[in-house]
Amino acid sequence: MSDDPDIAQARVFLDLLAAHARTLARAINTAERTFQAQRLRELHAELHTVRHCIARIHYRYPDIMPTNRARI
Repeated sequence: MSDDPDIAQARVFLDLLAAHARTLARAINTAERTFQAQRLRELHAELHTVRHCIARIHYRYPDIMPTNRARI
C-alpha cells in the first residue's frame, strides 16, 4: 500500500530538513569554536526556522518521523 502523496512529500521534506538541521548544528559548533559572533547569530536564526518547519510538519502529520538515515 502506497502513502498518500501529501504524506510522502512531507516525509521527504522532513528528511531534508533533518539533514539540514544536522549541518547547521555542525556549523554552529564551528562558529562557536572560532568566535564568529555574527555567523553564529545567522546560523541560530536559520536553525530556528528549520525547527519551526519541522514542528509544522509534525503538527500537520503527527505520525510521520524522519527516516533512520535522516534523524535529527
